[in-house]
Amino acid sequence: MNPDILLLVSVWDSVKNYVPKKDRVEAAEHIVRVFDEEADLGNIEDEVATFDAVLKTAVIGHFAFGEDEDDDEDDWG
Repeated sequence: MNPDILLLVSVWDSVKNYVPKKDRVEAAEHIVRVFDEEADLGNIEDEVATFDAVLKTAVIGHFAFGEDEDDDEDDWG
């Protein structure tokens, strides 16, 4: 695993218990945004399956994994 992604997971694991459950997704989203700006999260899509549910939700939402980037492909024929 990329050291920056490992650090993201470690930071999240260390702070999540201090965040109320209702606020965890928002907190995870904030941490993911900061890491995206400051760290190399290049292959995070390959690692997302190993994250807990909250961090996975934040990462998928931030990077929009699984969403079609180009909906025009369906109009080709």
